[in-house]
Amino acid sequence: MPDFSTVEHMLSNGSDREYRLKIWKPAGPATTTPTHTVLLLDGQWLDDTLDTAFAAVPQQNMQIASLGYRTADRSTIAPWRTFDYTPSGPGGLLNDARKAEWPCGGANALLDFLQCEVLPLLSSTNSALNGQIALFGHSYAGLFSLYSWLQAPALFSRVYAASPSLWWYWPHMLSLLQTRHPGHELDAANRIPVHMLIGTEERWRPQPGTPGEPREPGVSTVPFAQRFQAALQASGHDATTLRLFAGQAHGPMLHAAARFAIEHFARVTTP
Repeated sequence: MPDFSTVEHMLSNGSDREYRLKIWKPAGPATTTPTHTVLLLDGQWLDDTLDTAFAAVPQQNMQIASLGYRTADRSTIAPWRTFDYTPSGPGGLLNDARKAEWPCGGANALLDFLQCEVLPLLSSTNSALNGQIALFGHSYAGLFSLYSWLQAPALFSRVYAASPSLWWYWPHMLSLLQTRHPGHELDAANRIPVHMLIGTEERWRPQPGTPGEPREPGVSTVPFAQRFQAALQASGHDATTLRLFAGQAHGPMLHAAARFAIEHFARVTTP
């Protein structure tokens, strides 16, 4: 198992949101080999999962970073995630699709924050600067991962969108894709691999769950991902993949997909 040194940075963005950026760097001496990075969003929930995934990481070749809020309390950060990870809705709507009192539309600001504040900290050594950087997000953060690729296709080398909330004002994300990538003539920046990871037991429900009350059955999210993948491929993105995780529901998919993304990225970046 590789040895890592850990560095933490406390950051804040223009919305006065406070984040923790945690970076696990190879602890050995510096080499001239590029160091690749996988950046995982919602790091406030991933420490234990990342600790168990390190065995798959090659020595000296890869670092892992997580960006999360300084608190892990779900009720506190639920509206923060809704704002940070979503673009404006159809026609410029600035309210969440399921909970109208929660604002949306902060994705562009978060994307700027990643580009200006987070990525420079990940590339603080020459070797990391020359390596690939992959982005991982789950649920609303999975939606953001896809949106960040639509907005800035050259920013990341690879995107892992786990359980992306494509139902959010569906077919809004599909329309954004078809508007920005309508044909097959793509430059190299638009050909980065996009991997969608979906649990077969995931369900979309029009209303948030009420504590103590039974939840409605909901509808499978798999067809949303299948239609989005088909549109990606029709737009010339042959490197897109859709992986189904049998028996996995939405919550457990965060951890299963994060482990998969780390292990997969380690394989594809190993010399």
